[in-house]
Amino acid sequence: MSNTEALQWAAEVDDSLSRNEILTDDKIIRTVTAEDDDDDVTLVNPVKISHSEAMAALNTSLQRAEEQNFEAHEIMLLRRLRDRAFELKIGTAAQKKITNFFRR
Repeated sequence: MSNTEALQWAAEVDDSLSRNEILTDDKIIRTVTAEDDDDDVTLVNPVKISHSEAMAALNTSLQRAEEQNFEAHEIMLLRRLRDRAFELKIGTAAQKKITNFFRR
């Protein structure tokens, strides 16, 4: 590389560095969080799923996992989720006490 080329390259590097701002960690964090705040996010009301619907979906998933020979830990996870949905269903369907209907 000739001296002229080296000087021209050095001038381009200096020009490039002067255009690029050197950011500290704090500036990077502020920039990223500011960009996150600007996102156009539309909040959607979550659909409420009953415990019975959850149990049916988990039973179907469990059958599929067993048919497709999923790993044992994956099948066990689906079983635990199904059992939890069953517990929640039973807990909400428990008979209320008569005293719960009277004001105190």
